[in-house]
Amino acid sequence: MRITRLVCGSCGSPLRGLGTDVIFVCTGCGSGWLGEETGLKSVPIEHRAKPGAGIALPFWRISAAVHVLKRTVRKEFTSTILTLDSRYDRNALQEKTRETGGSSQRREFIFPAFSVNGLPGIGVSLSEKSSLLPPVLEETWDYPGVPGGSLSRSDGEILARCIAIGQETEKSDWLAEIELVISAVSSSIVVLPCVQEVEKINVADTGVSFFRRSVLRWDQILEFSRGEA
Repeated sequence: MRITRLVCGSCGSPLRGLGTDVIFVCTGCGSGWLGEETGLKSVPIEHRAKPGAGIALPFWRISAAVHVLKRTVRKEFTSTILTLDSRYDRNALQEKTRETGGSSQRREFIFPAFSVNGLPGIGVSLSEKSSLLPPVLEETWDYPGVPGGSLSRSDGEILARCIAIGQETEKSDWLAEIELVISAVSSSIVVLPCVQEVEKINVADTGVSFFRRSVLRWDQILEFSRGEA
């Protein structure tokens, strides 16, 4: 078993986080670090949360090439009966579907870097509102405490594919089947200010929110953030 010292490789400050974190943000210099099998690796980071402006939380930003190889849609609304262990049956929809062709494009995905139930859906909404994110802060030596993130880079790439499929299902046609390949080009951590309002957590100025009870360790995150404030 490898033991890694949680020390910032840029300024030497101790890195703090929760027990399941693999992403760490240095409060001394703002550097981002990712825990991997070979030790801590630097990860690009964007600071968009000012100290004292809500709860600073980490999000993945993944830029990827998305190739839709095949997209089958229904010609009209058609309901099908689903039973236990049932699967999509092309024969059941003969003459009721059509191919819309493939496509290739670069997409950017933004989603929580911590475990949240329903995360792909949050990622679909947040990726659409990326233009509403607060601006990147100028270099400063005053960074808010960030509780870190529990989703690794490989987890993020898998979730980016789920979000890409979610984006396809959000389109106005009636998607029946899709073959999609995604290749991550770059990844970074974005620190965003979030605000807790009763049962919901609002993400920055995007209008996107999620229930605090859907975050698997919200009480720990909140306690950490208050201790670092």
